[in-house]
Amino acid sequence: MQTPLVCALGGALFLAPLPEASASVSSTQSASAAAQFDLEMLRQRGIDPKLAEYLSEAPRFSPGLRVVDLIVNGVKLGKVDARFGSEGKLCFDENFLRKARLRVPASSYRLGNVVAGDTCYDFVAAYPQTSLTLRPNREQIFLVVPQDAMLGDAPEARDFTTGGTAGILNYDVMSVRSRFGDNKRTATYATTQAGFNAGDWIVRSRQLYSKDGDQQRFNHLYTYAQRTFADQKAVLQAGQINVNSPVFVGAPITGVQLLPEGALYSSTASGALVQGIAQSQATIEVRQAGVLIYTTMVPEGPFALTDIPLMNTGADLEVTVQETNGQSRTFTVSAATFRSSVSSQPGYSLAVGKVREIATEKGASPVVAAANGTWNLNPSTVGSAGIMASARYSTVGSSLDFSFPNANAALRTTFSNASEEGVKGAQVGANFNLRPAESVTVGVSTTQQSSGYRNLSDTLVGKSPDWMASQYKRQYSATTGWSNPTVGSLNATYSTSRAFNGNSSNRLVGSWGKSFDRATVTASVETALGSARNSDRGQSTRGSRKGSNNNAAYVNVSIPIGTRSARAYVSKRGDSTRTGVAMSDIVSDQLNYRLAAERNSANQDTYASANVSAIPRYTSLDLGYSQGGSSSTQSARISGAAVAHKSGVTLSPYAVQDTFGIVAVGDLSGVKLTTPNGPVWTDATGQAVIPHLHAYRSNRVEVQPKSLPRRVDLRNGFQSVEAGRGSVNHLQFDVIKARRILIDAVNEDGKPLPKGSSVLDSNGNFITTVLDKGVVFLTDANPEQALKVSLPNEKTCNLKIDYREENNDDIFYEKAPALCVPA
Repeated sequence: MQTPLVCALGGALFLAPLPEASASVSSTQSASAAAQFDLEMLRQRGIDPKLAEYLSEAPRFSPGLRVVDLIVNGVKLGKVDARFGSEGKLCFDENFLRKARLRVPASSYRLGNVVAGDTCYDFVAAYPQTSLTLRPNREQIFLVVPQDAMLGDAPEARDFTTGGTAGILNYDVMSVRSRFGDNKRTATYATTQAGFNAGDWIVRSRQLYSKDGDQQRFNHLYTYAQRTFADQKAVLQAGQINVNSPVFVGAPITGVQLLPEGALYSSTASGALVQGIAQSQATIEVRQAGVLIYTTMVPEGPFALTDIPLMNTGADLEVTVQETNGQSRTFTVSAATFRSSVSSQPGYSLAVGKVREIATEKGASPVVAAANGTWNLNPSTVGSAGIMASARYSTVGSSLDFSFPNANAALRTTFSNASEEGVKGAQVGANFNLRPAESVTVGVSTTQQSSGYRNLSDTLVGKSPDWMASQYKRQYSATTGWSNPTVGSLNATYSTSRAFNGNSSNRLVGSWGKSFDRATVTASVETALGSARNSDRGQSTRGSRKGSNNNAAYVNVSIPIGTRSARAYVSKRGDSTRTGVAMSDIVSDQLNYRLAAERNSANQDTYASANVSAIPRYTSLDLGYSQGGSSSTQSARISGAAVAHKSGVTLSPYAVQDTFGIVAVGDLSGVKLTTPNGPVWTDATGQAVIPHLHAYRSNRVEVQPKSLPRRVDLRNGFQSVEAGRGSVNHLQFDVIKARRILIDAVNEDGKPLPKGSSVLDSNGNFITTVLDKGVVFLTDANPEQALKVSLPNEKTCNLKIDYREENNDDIFYEKAPALCVPA
């Protein structure tokens, strides 16, 4: 008979058979034959035979709902609720599949009410390549599944949350106090956005208040309502909105508009496809330009990876397949094979309403109507066309967008008819961008228009007689970039514009940057080239003193020092030179500051400034002070939001967007959570605002464990929410206030219980073992739970624990005496 292996883990005794008799959990979760133990030898060594009986079969979870760590294809998904049957078999119910981001198998794979009334699926039968490993000693489930078993990132593949009601108030208030010699000035600005979400409708109103000295002003900027109809992939807007068009300049109107929901068309798929065959369960590593950009695990057999986040579309992918036997192989996926697609929102948009915020000489607000359409002509071409018309103006336009490996281009044409002025015209624009090599980029663009071309706004404002002469006739630009590990990165842009009156503007901007071991150096120049003809005097301003103010140069040296960053710079424009130094420090995610000093050669003054930004949990605060010469400025700004919802009013340090949520962590205050918009903290009621959720995308919300009290655990440390546009999402993190107790257990004679005795619950399930000197450690004690101890002499006793009153959540465990009386 083999001698069993005895080991202690985490202060508790574990017993397992030797490898020859061990049992593992296969992908079908079947248990192998029970291992055999020498029970008499166990008794001689002071080990309760019942412990061997419990561990004689394969590793298994006890029946019922358990909180476990879930790892899928090597990615840790945090703690989830998992249900297990009477034999420790995992139930693949819809709740578990959703949290694991796995597809629900077809109804033919339903197993019925296997566990506590839940419908389970035979996931392994549906996806035979699946490998499932249960690790009860770690409270962990390890899954490796084929790629086609995982939910993709396409919005159509998922269900999204809808509904919810809440009111919001975003605020941004700033006060500035300045002194210039003997003159003082105080100004206050306040911007608010009020509204509510209800039934997926989004209603918002924005206002602006300003007070400068004795002058006060209040402006109402806009009010609108909006709703997304997901089945039609369309958005309806009503109120003070802006006409949306891909081919011509829109207009601010008071009216209604129907347009495509862009978030339901966009996909995070990169266009790259990596295919291969794994000889065993393997780890896949994908690198681009030497940088690891993606890693996952795949089961044995063929695999196809599509959701790879590319750094760019011009560099090849280097793929490494690491098998479980240690062998690895590498192959390359050419960038030319990437399935390029242009960014588009195919569909139609319609709008009608009165023009607003454009004052005419007669004070008229014409009614306009617009219609646009966008179509995917083929995988690399998108076409758009549109028309807009009012009583005295109309315009039509079209565009084509092309996308190819390492290149893209666009062509736009617009025609206008301003009947009141009696003029017609056209505007044409084109651009082309090319990446001939990984380190080289080239781009050119041009826009040209005739003298009769008008935008809608051009027809509604008063114009001087020579207004059109000063408008541009043609514009050109060209840009290029080149990077090299030794030289650094070089970029240059040249642009030129010529007006109808003959005046021209030419500009060249160049930059260089390189990172060294302990510093980063950047330099840039800006200069006006050629001459600009003055139509009034017929003269050239070449090399004039006025023109020299358009020439500038800037050099910056940055040195990182831990969380701090120090920099020195020199900036020259015309005859003025500024030299300065600055230091910034990110103290924490709630506090950062910046100190700076600068010398200006033009007036020989030295300026100093200090800025502090803080997030005191429920609002954002910025303070600033600067002084130089005879002037000084003090500023203060506070911003954030308040959300009224079914559970009360909760404050946010950030502005709330159109799709958001409320998260609760029991009744715990000051718990830090990571959200798509940054960290937030729970208030006195245990609630916090998730200020922004990406619509029709997966959003991860995670509790930071270090912010929890020491004796508090969570059933699930993170949640993934997939929110529909306009929904108000309520997330609940269930708090488990685990009562950990270190017990000194004795028998009726006052002697410590024998080491190795088993502690069992009322149903005979194994809990833990007795350690040296009768010490028993319970990780989740319950005063209502009945416990008994199985002694090595086959007798039992009931464990009576003297629980103390303890309300301190920040202690890891408490101590208590216990008496074990004969059963």
